[in-house]
Amino acid sequence: MSTNKQIEPSKWQDRLQSFTSGNKGRPAAIATEGMTIAENKAFVSIDYDPAGKGNDIMIALDGFTHTVNAPVELRITEANNGVVSTLEIIDQSGSTFLRLL
Repeated sequence: MSTNKQIEPSKWQDRLQSFTSGNKGRPAAIATEGMTIAENKAFVSIDYDPAGKGNDIMIALDGFTHTVNAPVELRITEANNGVVSTLEIIDQSGSTFLRLL
């Protein structure tokens, strides 16, 4: 069983730094607008520049980078043991999913 948690914007930067530290090298995929745009690439990092500094989230996989501009919501899906399987980043145009494989 897993849980889906919404993360408050004030905690995005710290939570994403922690996520990066704990998941570097894991196989990952990025999907947006119903299409997978990168798959089975090693996760490198996810960074947040807060409003006033850029207001975007950058996801880096090995050889691939994707930017979500002006995110409004961040959700994390975790298993009962605390292992994260998916990040959902919502912006004005829809959702971007970072799935750890």
